[in-house]
Amino acid sequence: MSVADILTEVGQKYAVSAEELMERFVRGDVSRSTEGSGLGLSIARSLTELNGGTLELTIDGDLFKATLVFDKD
Repeated sequence: MSVADILTEVGQKYAVSAEELMERFVRGDVSRSTEGSGLGLSIARSLTELNGGTLELTIDGDLFKATLVFDKD
């Protein structure tokens, strides 16, 4: 099994749940003026699943943690 953790701090609390954040067109901060379509995590989850893995998100205040898990076969 291979596991990779990715941590990102955004400086403010997320307004949506981890599961909602992985849906298409959902952005963690709707008031942001930067570009972005809200597709990144949905695409990452789909690609991970196509390769036999899982993508799990954990949100703790302003800390976002993505965990990728792949079985070694």
